[in-house]
Amino acid sequence: MSLLNFISEKIILPVSDVATGFNISKHLKNLERSQYWTKAQIDAYQNSKLATLVHHAYTNVPFYHDLFDNLKLKPEDIRTKADLGKLPIITKEDLKKNKDKFLARNIAKKELVYSSSSGSTGEPFQYYTTKESESLLKAAAIRAWYWMGYRLGDKYIKVSMNPRNSLLKKIQDLLNNSVYLSANQLVPSEFARLAEQILVEDPKFIRCYSVPLMYLAQRIEETYGGYKGKALKAINTTGSTLHVDVRQKIETVFKVKIFDAYSCEGGAVFAQCPHHRFYHPSEEYAISEYIADNVTLADSEKPYRHITTDLHNYASPFIRYDTQDYLVLGDDVPCSCGRSYTNIKSIKGRDGDILRTPSGKILVVENFVAYFEWVNEVETIQVEQTRVDEIVIRVVPNDLFNESVRSKLIDHWQNYIGSDVKVRIEVVKEIQLTKSGKRRTVLRNPEIKLNV
Repeated sequence: MSLLNFISEKIILPVSDVATGFNISKHLKNLERSQYWTKAQIDAYQNSKLATLVHHAYTNVPFYHDLFDNLKLKPEDIRTKADLGKLPIITKEDLKKNKDKFLARNIAKKELVYSSSSGSTGEPFQYYTTKESESLLKAAAIRAWYWMGYRLGDKYIKVSMNPRNSLLKKIQDLLNNSVYLSANQLVPSEFARLAEQILVEDPKFIRCYSVPLMYLAQRIEETYGGYKGKALKAINTTGSTLHVDVRQKIETVFKVKIFDAYSCEGGAVFAQCPHHRFYHPSEEYAISEYIADNVTLADSEKPYRHITTDLHNYASPFIRYDTQDYLVLGDDVPCSCGRSYTNIKSIKGRDGDILRTPSGKILVVENFVAYFEWVNEVETIQVEQTRVDEIVIRVVPNDLFNESVRSKLIDHWQNYIGSDVKVRIEVVKEIQLTKSGKRRTVLRNPEIKLNV
């Protein structure tokens, strides 16, 4: 550990916690120990946390109080994970319909953190967490980075599609030795600029969404014949599913391994361990259930539906929440990394088509969900490129939607996508599911070629 690593972990993070009211440092220390718990220790911890959570939810959250009463259940009926089957699976739609009843009555306003789901399924959702639950979740994310060799203080680059406007975030970047590179438009000139900046900065780690990283790697290979930096140790990806052939291509260009990660509202952080065989969930944060359904039966990989119970968010408890994602389980043999967490072979349910305009601009699911995440007048979206010069954005509206909102959406997306594509906003009652029962947020006419 270098001096900068020591200062970042032992001084900067604890002082930052005091200034912001978070407890990331404390939880990180605990998580570094708990990652080597036995399966029995993990189960005992989860069962203890679950019993406390359920009692709190019944006492303080009207949604769960009514749910338990209607089922003629008491908190004492849910003592362990095995009892969760007594409760129904809760959907995003259930929580959105009961938004006023979903917030705990005993949490002080100063402890609340306003949050939103990424909306990768096309259904953005706003809710509250607490500083304590956010602290543990952030600590779990840092620990996941530790698995790829990172330590606080190491220089890393974050490539994003959103500008860094917040002064607080800029200060955090400075303290974290993070270089934030924004590419609002995924066009060839931006990939060229990003490639050049990354080479100049020569970071130890890079964090990027999967699809932009694919095009960035292509640019680096075409321009430089491969990545020429000296310090890079690993790359962290998130967002859309990273397919095996794409992963191999990127790793060849950058000459380092990719550590993919997955998370969702109310759920654990899933990250690849140093041995790269499996993803492991931070089971100290949430209970994950893996349930077979029609998708499981229809898919040769036998993915299971991911149902999560957030053990720490007392503001808006997610108990048996349907993430709408599917995970392929690994074997039951303990992972060679020495951790007793569940072995996850792969993450499914994050697939989305890539759109390409006549001018060469790339559009991915993150472009759209990042915008609609905070559009309160729309319940669900789906984006389809019907022709190379036409994109249709389907929206399921709520009572707040009107012609002014529609006009604002058209103006924004027409300006963002460009004049070489006609953008249409189509108001619909519902978004059709695929034959497998899944919802696709971004679709492309298969006749439109990407030329990648």
